[in-house]
Amino acid sequence: MEIREYLNTSRLVTDGAMGTYFEDKYGQTGQMAERCNLTAPDQIKQIHLAYIHHGAKLLRTNTFAANTMFFEDMDTVKELIRAGYQIAGEAVRESGREVFIAADIGPIYDPGFLGKEQVLEEYTTICDTFLSCGARIFVLETQSEYTYAEAVTEYLKKQADVFTIVQFSVDKNGYTRSGHSMERMIAKAAFAKSIDAYGFNCGIGAAHLNRLLSGITFPNEKPVAALPNAGYPVELRGRTIYGGNREYFVDTMEQIARLGVEILGGCCGTTPEYIGDLCERLKDSPRSRKKVGMATAKVQETDSLQIEKRLNQGEKIVIVELDPPFDTDISKVMKGAAQIKEAGADLMTLADSPMARIRMDAGKLAAKVQREVGIPVMPHICCRDKNVIAMRSGILGDYMNDLRYFLVITGDPVGRDDKGMITPVFDFNSIRLMEYLTAMNEDIFSKEPVCFGGALNYHGANPDAIAGRVRQKMEKGCSMFLTQPVYAKEDMERIAWIKEKTEAKIMCGIMPLVSYKNAMFLANEMPGIRIPEEIIRRYTPDMTREEAQRTGVALAVEIAEALKDIADGYYFMTPFNRAGMMAEIIENIKKSGILEGGLCKYGRLPAYEEERYEQREIQTAD
Repeated sequence: MEIREYLNTSRLVTDGAMGTYFEDKYGQTGQMAERCNLTAPDQIKQIHLAYIHHGAKLLRTNTFAANTMFFEDMDTVKELIRAGYQIAGEAVRESGREVFIAADIGPIYDPGFLGKEQVLEEYTTICDTFLSCGARIFVLETQSEYTYAEAVTEYLKKQADVFTIVQFSVDKNGYTRSGHSMERMIAKAAFAKSIDAYGFNCGIGAAHLNRLLSGITFPNEKPVAALPNAGYPVELRGRTIYGGNREYFVDTMEQIARLGVEILGGCCGTTPEYIGDLCERLKDSPRSRKKVGMATAKVQETDSLQIEKRLNQGEKIVIVELDPPFDTDISKVMKGAAQIKEAGADLMTLADSPMARIRMDAGKLAAKVQREVGIPVMPHICCRDKNVIAMRSGILGDYMNDLRYFLVITGDPVGRDDKGMITPVFDFNSIRLMEYLTAMNEDIFSKEPVCFGGALNYHGANPDAIAGRVRQKMEKGCSMFLTQPVYAKEDMERIAWIKEKTEAKIMCGIMPLVSYKNAMFLANEMPGIRIPEEIIRRYTPDMTREEAQRTGVALAVEIAEALKDIADGYYFMTPFNRAGMMAEIIENIKKSGILEGGLCKYGRLPAYEEERYEQREIQTAD
């Protein structure tokens, strides 16, 4: 019987957890279960047979971790897959029972930010290997996001007539590790033509999965799968132990079946005995219909984010950056914030430990400044220092403190001298964190979404690649871009070109020079900052502080004027936290009318001369 036909009339019970059951039986060997497809195939076959003899109707191949995250190269991965599919087939034939075999594919994460294309290439190679073995049922397990699930199943459907099951993994609150809600995954998977059945596995036990599914109204009659863990793990003497709660698990799985869930089984900690008891219990339990209707939340329109609204209406805005202190003294920042607010800045921003040098937490300081000074504050969020857990908890805390603007950056690398002492994290890069924030906007900030911007490093040898990265960020929800300091005409032209190619909202960076020494340092030691010689000549080593500041103010206003037809706004970086100087600059550009006049109108530029911008490669932090 074909699997679609079977599901039309019957519940489908799967096997349980190959990995944890293998560790329980053969953990002393120190080998991963998937490796034993080659080194101990009979052990794997005996586990398959145990699940079949206890009633499993769907057998998943022992290939969950068969990918280059765990094994050395794709040739080895292919060997493991071919052997795994063969072992499953031998077990079914030896059992003499009619059992479906599913090609089991676990998640491939991208910790090195290789890019979607390379991850998809590995997924498709895995799929091709299974297809060559004759696989026609595919299970994508423990997925944390929809993007790859959709792309992989669409690829499979183009290759053959296959049946695809996609299972997401959520936590007790119903969110995947990538921040997507259960409701969002259901809303997408239920209507995807390339996905034949969808559901949830791993992550949580049966009770929490039952509670989450009980509150769901399913969009249609597409089959749903539920394969929770046996419970929650406990570490004992270096081993992961799941409690012996088989009866409780089976009782709860029967409740899940009554919700109309058609595909039932187990994940971590579930043994053949769990599956046997589940099959027995479901024998006399009539099949139920799921609760079907439309109940998907949408992001609501809000007027709370006035900056984004004004940008979209063509107004120029002024953003000023101050640096958090290295210690606990915030008096200079608080005084500076009051000064720039009085001068008429629209938004203040705080850097997140730039140059990988420890400063006060930008989010916590932003909340205090916004609350006590009354100016909207946009803290930077740097991906370098926090894992997914810390990042999400920090964003939730910032939101609770009424912060609604963020600048998302990947972050400067940890210095060579600090690498033995400071560990970079990078669970995200800026683009993935933007996608994560968009999901949070849809799922938990829907009544008042946050607005986030990104960095635009306009230098570099390949302007097309820079424009492509800008477009990627815009697709993930980025509403504006803040650039590095601009001084040279060539850089203004490059920004104009990027704007023309992407239609991005660009806040052009202006950092006043405060002395001859400061100008020489930036010109010679800061990669990516180009300061023309004629600007440096406006400063002399013997200038007084007051003379140099007047020159810096005048120069900043001149640059703002030159950028008037390019910039959607200005991003002023305060040198040495000289907020009084910033206030003077803001007042001058307001008097000059630079902020007036609607949308940018920079004309079309001639063909781009890439060779003009050849320079040494640098590490970007956008």
